[in-house]
Amino acid sequence: MDRRSVLKGASGIAAASTLSGCLGILGGGGGGNQGDAMLWHDLTESEMDLFESSLETYNEEEDLDVQAEASGDLRNSVETTLASGDGPELYRWAQDWAGNHYQRDFLYDASDDIDINLEETFSEAAVQAIQVDGGNATIALPVAGETVSLLYNKDIVDSPPETFAEMESIMQEYNDPNNGKFGLSHPINAYFASAWMHAFGGYYFQVNDDGEGVTGLDKEETKRGMEFLRERIWPYVPADTNAGPQQAIFQNGNAPFAVNGPWIIGTFENNGIDVGVTSFPTVEGNTPSPYTGTQMWYFSARMADDEDRRDAALGYAEYVSQSEDHQLANAEATSAIPVLNSISTDDLGDQVSGFKGSYDGGIAMPNHPKMSAVWAPTEDAMYAVLQDGADIDSRFDEAAETVRSNWEG
Repeated sequence: MDRRSVLKGASGIAAASTLSGCLGILGGGGGGNQGDAMLWHDLTESEMDLFESSLETYNEEEDLDVQAEASGDLRNSVETTLASGDGPELYRWAQDWAGNHYQRDFLYDASDDIDINLEETFSEAAVQAIQVDGGNATIALPVAGETVSLLYNKDIVDSPPETFAEMESIMQEYNDPNNGKFGLSHPINAYFASAWMHAFGGYYFQVNDDGEGVTGLDKEETKRGMEFLRERIWPYVPADTNAGPQQAIFQNGNAPFAVNGPWIIGTFENNGIDVGVTSFPTVEGNTPSPYTGTQMWYFSARMADDEDRRDAALGYAEYVSQSEDHQLANAEATSAIPVLNSISTDDLGDQVSGFKGSYDGGIAMPNHPKMSAVWAPTEDAMYAVLQDGADIDSRFDEAAETVRSNWEG
């Protein structure tokens, strides 16, 4: 799950005829020139040049005509067309759709088609992202990682803190809400707070060895993470938990630290902030582990229809996912985190190195279909504790029961 889809439920599915306005060419039965394979995406402007260059190079080297289309409503486009037997061979998003789309038979298991040793080639988080069904099905190949990490204003902080005690000392010194200054810029939601919530061994959700998803919202370790968030983070941030107000204080030079992701770096720098990025500092000897997201090319169920189109699409996914040049260029252009094991932090700039440290030490966002029912109860409990003074024990026990009830329903 990336910043564009955190806690964002699927919207209603539009009719296929409406989607034709978003996508110039629909896959399969949509008509038109489909080339040798079709790719769908919603890449940003900063990502487009690199993507188009990689696709052009692949087509020239392989003498193919793999085509691509952009969609402003990718999820609806993909789900509507695949449900009707149309759609692309590949589509790009983070791993949060994987479990749901696999359960709905939208994806193709390419385990027998891929000639890549996944564990040797890609980071552990990336491998977890592209596999479902207990690791038995490979439904995508990864191209970039992202996660939140600790950002700091170099004009205020000389060197990044290694322990939370050091960080807290700086926050205490700077924090002055009455004059519009705060110790920390930190959107408060389940995703952005995941590092602290995981710091003591707790978890919102995990998959057991038997493949069943379980919630840990009522575990003492998770509640300890919530207590840390309330006692050691909440006092230093603005009362408005939303991303915009939180972003503004760091952007305007009114906070020494921020918790945010690669997508925000350009905005901060355009406002004159000299941004440093570092891994989360240790907390009482524990390492906070944020949720990580992995951008990947999904293999759609359309791949089963035509071997030649499948080979063309898989070929591009294999080519771009294993390209060091592509991942290094993407890191430089967008601060995206490389997912190839062959790329070390020594190959990267300081900012991406900082994000990579948090990514490598993070926890892959669960792609299990049950995960979608966890977000809202978790956030409801967080806000009840932080804003309404609710008791952590009872409120998180209630959240865990709500999650389990939603699963049964």
